Amino acid sequence: MPFSYYARLSRAQQVIYRQSDSVTEVRLDRPGELHVLVDALGTALGSEERARTQAATERLIAGIVYKLGLPRVRVEVLAARPHARWGELHGLYTAERGQAPKIQLWMRTAKQKRVVAFRTYLRTLLHEVGHHVDYTLLRLKDSYHTQGFYQRESSLFHQLVPERTTTMATMEDVARQPLAQRLARMERTADDLAAALAGQSEAALSRRPDPKNWAAKEVVCHLRDTEEFFMVRFESIMAMDDPKFLGAHPDRWAEERQYLRNDAAAALAAFRTRRQESLDYLKKLAPGDLRRGGIHPVRGRMTIDDFVGLMAWHDDNHLDQLKRALDGTA
Repeated sequence: MPFSYYARLSRAQQVIYRQSDSVTEVRLDRPGELHVLVDALGTALGSEERARTQAATERLIAGIVYKLGLPRVRVEVLAARPHARWGELHGLYTAERGQAPKIQLWMRTAKQKRVVAFRTYLRTLLHEVGHHVDYTLLRLKDSYHTQGFYQRESSLFHQLVPERTTTMATMEDVARQPLAQRLARMERTADDLAAALAGQSEAALSRRPDPKNWAAKEVVCHLRDTEEFFMVRFESIMAMDDPKFLGAHPDRWAEERQYLRNDAAAALAAFRTRRQESLDYLKKLAPGDLRRGGIHPVRGRMTIDDFVGLMAWHDDNHLDQLKRALDGTA
């Protein structure tokens, strides 16, 4: 509790503050039914179209309000955030006498006019819904930013965006899978990438979640280029006995080949072609060929079968990275 602020409140206000602080969660009835609306909002925001984002935002807020049994609330999605010396305004909840309450949200940053990351936008949305909850569900006479308020906001967020319940398989786990299972995973990757990229704007595809992590477009370019790299290694293994391989330099490739200037759709098409060539090549090999190998600079001797496990794991790892980049998380 921020005591310096709390001490300045009147006794009546302190009572309201304590009431707010005592409620730490808001439970939705069957929140899974709203997950499709959350996904649709992410796609709409990625399109950078204000009208589309407005419609998706209205549907999600209407769903939340319905499940909580609250009065309806008007929604308005605007472009760049207002800003002043105090910072940027992300969202605003207002309730005027004789009118339905109103939530306003801004989808672009004030200075660079970039569309905000999806999770940031969703958090802002739930923050403003939280004020609606305070007035109409908890029947508080004021809505303070108490610790309980932020816990309620987080409880809604985690119901709508549940944490992963399973951990990603390790490379060792994947290596133990039957060859057919690993190849089947590799066959799905291009389609999985296409589904993740569908409807995303150029800005969303080019936006890095932070300075150290790749944008979605860079992930696709990386997969395209490493596919060619894997194929060269297969051909070297079949042509020589235990050839020694040079190491890869993915970050240097991203910079030197200017991944952020590449077209994501073209990169995906190139990956799809190269992946099919890899699969055709691997399926023609005899069982004994799969045991042929080369010397990796870090992992030591790796057979072609080992590389197939590495590729299947590599696909899962970077698909997850791509989706997190589109969500704005590292």
